[in-house]
Amino acid sequence: MSAALAVCALYFAVFIAIGFAADRRGSGSAESFYLGDRNFGAVPTALSVGASDSSGWVFTGAVGFAYVYGASMMWICVGYTVGIFCNYVFVAPALRRFTRRTGAASLPHYFALRFPECGARLRLSASALIAVFFTVYAAGQLTSAGKVFEAAGFSYGAAVWAAAFAATFYTFLGGYRAVVWTDVAQGVAILAVLALFPAAFVMQAGGWHAFWAKLWTIDPALLSAGGGHTGASAFAFAAGLASGGLGLMGQPHILQRFITARDDRSLSQAAVLGVAWVLIQASGSTLLGLSCRLMLPSVADPEFAFPALVMQKFHPIIAGVVVAAVFSAILSTLDSLIVLAAQTVHLDIIEGVCGRKLSEHGAKKAGRVVIAAVGLVSALAAASESRMIFWFVLYAFAVMGAAFAPPLILSLHWKRTTGRGVLYGMLAGVAVSVIWYNVPFLKAQLYEILPAAAASALATVAVSLADARRRG
Repeated sequence: MSAALAVCALYFAVFIAIGFAADRRGSGSAESFYLGDRNFGAVPTALSVGASDSSGWVFTGAVGFAYVYGASMMWICVGYTVGIFCNYVFVAPALRRFTRRTGAASLPHYFALRFPECGARLRLSASALIAVFFTVYAAGQLTSAGKVFEAAGFSYGAAVWAAAFAATFYTFLGGYRAVVWTDVAQGVAILAVLALFPAAFVMQAGGWHAFWAKLWTIDPALLSAGGGHTGASAFAFAAGLASGGLGLMGQPHILQRFITARDDRSLSQAAVLGVAWVLIQASGSTLLGLSCRLMLPSVADPEFAFPALVMQKFHPIIAGVVVAAVFSAILSTLDSLIVLAAQTVHLDIIEGVCGRKLSEHGAKKAGRVVIAAVGLVSALAAASESRMIFWFVLYAFAVMGAAFAPPLILSLHWKRTTGRGVLYGMLAGVAVSVIWYNVPFLKAQLYEILPAAAASALATVAVSLADARRRG
């Protein structure tokens, strides 16, 4: 256990060193602190998008789902592959060009400049949504970190505070540039574990054919496309999994990577890497879950089967590398949430909505104060193990995706979109997501992001057309 802790401590030290290096590399301006001077190429953009999207879910939720439902987890791969491709093709270039031309620094800022007639309301609504959900989402990531370490035999509370300190400290030092640079390192670690460990487990099972044969013996449903469901239920099950890809086009921390890309060529190259990332991520998580089902058939919580299996079967140093990789997935999302929540509070609310313009030095100082505050609040919430945190996090992805994706896509590619249409589209996406999730009958039928995104798109179009008729 001491060897595993030593590996994790070394990992944290590397991230903090990256934070110091990022602080020295930046120009010292507020734009450098929050946007890294908008000069990231294809590799850092793609790895940062993949790593910040992955979160601890890759090694916990996805593995646990595959543990229970088997190979049907690959429907997520279908949806995410389509989603990430569409994100790079239909959203990224247009968003990057507009924000570079106008100086927009965030998604709320984009909406405010794109629709100046109701810019303040749009910026405030989008900012409030991001600030609230991202702070709670960050607490959920810390809760996941604590649970992972707890499953591996460590202290829950110590893991929460260690993760909060590491992510907050290097983000505090280097801002957005530190986040992207650490995402690259974390992304490499995540990919290595997702590629190497499934291969090792399959070989240990006796090869590819023996691996699937043994799973069939345990439960044939593990190899079915419907995860044990049949007929209309199987279709709804698969559609619900695949629909998660819709949400990618509305996640502010992913969209921020497009805003800070160097040029359209970088985005085109990043698209190829992004699709490859999704394929490795989804197939790796699925194989890890199935391997855990095969090698650890009795586990209290399937979501934490992988760290438990590694601690049982491997040398402490290797176990430490794996736990550090799991932490990487968590930190890569956590730091993105923290820096974007801080940017939202400072640039979009304090300066944008309230109109309190700060100097370059004051802006950077204020950003660091907000980063520390977000990290502290998130850590306190996670340390309390409040179930309310999970209640929000379970559908935070759907809320963000439904609230932002349809209005954003329409505003980029449909000239008749109006500011009121975007505002009502965001509100409709949030409302339907929350209602659908909390009505058991509806939740059992379909993942809430599909009906919520549809409601958001319809509201945006309907209100925009009504505005056009009223003006015309």
